[in-house]
Amino acid sequence: MAGAVEQLGKCMRCMSVCKRTWTPAFIQTRTAIYQPIYLEPTFRKEDLQQPLDELDKRKYQPIKAATNEQTSLASYDAVVAKFIRILTKEGNKKRARKIVDKTFENIKLIQLEKYHKAATEEERQYIECDPLTIFHQAITNCKPLLTTQKVKRGGVMYTVPIPVKPNYQMYKAMTWLIDAGTDKERDIRVWDKLAYELLNAAQNEGKGVRKKQELHKLCEANRAYAHFRW
Repeated sequence: MAGAVEQLGKCMRCMSVCKRTWTPAFIQTRTAIYQPIYLEPTFRKEDLQQPLDELDKRKYQPIKAATNEQTSLASYDAVVAKFIRILTKEGNKKRARKIVDKTFENIKLIQLEKYHKAATEEERQYIECDPLTIFHQAITNCKPLLTTQKVKRGGVMYTVPIPVKPNYQMYKAMTWLIDAGTDKERDIRVWDKLAYELLNAAQNEGKGVRKKQELHKLCEANRAYAHFRW
């Protein structure tokens, strides 16, 4: 009888140890709201008025719901909306939108001053006064074509250059410009510095463009390891 009780005690202790080492059946992970099969919404008035082709995917595939910021207003720009989302900190999108609006206002004032100070009409033709055009040109000039990733081969870690997708290109360009705009003195407003950086980037100058050039130089220095990507 005593042996049976001792054996039962050992089994109970083993069960308690096993119970402590169990893992939950479901682990919380971050997931996307929509599956990859969902298409982007069409909300522009001119796009909605166009007829759909017979093979158009929008006839057969589900479509995502439009967000609050996606409107048919003439002032809406998808790239500017993405820039505002990246600039947002602690969920304060109103402040990020205010920074972008004041940045565009400063760009407009700076370019108008140059325009009125131009001596000839020929000089004025080369002065761009549209802040949105300058913004898009700055983003384009800061987009990297390549980036690097760490690859381990034979116990050695190599820095391998790889091409990047368009979404990552835009993301890096925006983060470089935002970092350059927020790296300032305490007595300088962020929209003043950001306007200065966007104007420089539109001329293929400034910190954002230098970041891209430094990354390309790093990729060029490690081009001998490009075959380690596969």
